[in-house]
Amino acid sequence: MKPRLSALLKDWSLRDWGPDDEIFLDHDAIQYLGRKMYDDYEPAQFELFEDRLDKWLYNVDGEADQQDLFRLLSRLFFVGRAEFESLCRAAHHGPVLRWLVDQLGIDIGDPGATALLTAGIGTTWFCPITDSMRINSYLKVNQLEGRSHQPDWRSLRKFGDPSKLREFIGANDIQRLVLLEDFAGSGTQMRSAVTFAAGLHPTIQILACPLIVCPDGHHVGRILSDIHPNVTFDPVLRIAPGALIKPCAQPDEPPLYAAIRSLTQRVRSRLGAPGRDEEKYHGYKQTGAVFAMYSNCPNNSLPVIRDRTDTWSPLFPRVKRN
Repeated sequence: MKPRLSALLKDWSLRDWGPDDEIFLDHDAIQYLGRKMYDDYEPAQFELFEDRLDKWLYNVDGEADQQDLFRLLSRLFFVGRAEFESLCRAAHHGPVLRWLVDQLGIDIGDPGATALLTAGIGTTWFCPITDSMRINSYLKVNQLEGRSHQPDWRSLRKFGDPSKLREFIGANDIQRLVLLEDFAGSGTQMRSAVTFAAGLHPTIQILACPLIVCPDGHHVGRILSDIHPNVTFDPVLRIAPGALIKPCAQPDEPPLYAAIRSLTQRVRSRLGAPGRDEEKYHGYKQTGAVFAMYSNCPNNSLPVIRDRTDTWSPLFPRVKRN
């Protein structure tokens, strides 16, 4: 650990904090979390987490701002590789199998229920909504045999030939479709992909299943299931509204949120958020997520966490699509 970061954390750990102060992570906890999770962050795999943390805290000069950034770390929802695989298992043994039981009309007390489920899985096409969802990992951890093609439906909507897709579905005895996504923030990409799939073959039943969904994404998913009779929406894990830092104050939010909102406004010229709309500095569609996954940091997360510019060093640098 760099000397200035080590000295800073040691100084903070020795202070007598009041009962209303949020708990600080100490020197040992930071190194432990780095080794166990944060060092595995793929877009920064050749830079230790503690080195990124050092640069991130020293983006700002005042100690109060540094402490607020450090407190923000304690609010971070980070999904590592092991957690992602656990969510894949939870998706399959929760929403997916429940949906298949309903679709196939299986009596779970039937001694042949397992065989019926296995047969139903064989006529189900498992695909990602976008290319960020690692469908091969989902298949492997759930010991499922994939098909020769499992494209993401965001790309199919852009480049796919509907007639060839229908031909493929018919030729491969595909009777239903499971669309998976790792993280749905605003639900924008999910809306377009699922809408395309729902209209492609109205007799094919579809399950849209994000592993993690924000409130806005959940709202979009519910609308999709209401509009399209052949769509069911059932996410694995929902992020609570109170975990988001929105552009405007929310009822009963922690004092830290106001501090981060103020800090964001003061450093916004150093961030890479496009345009002059201040709301963009709380993530895409104002989501305000404090979230990162080992594979990337979504654009719905706060730019102070993910943006890399000439004047700002991120904690979890995002690799952009464009």
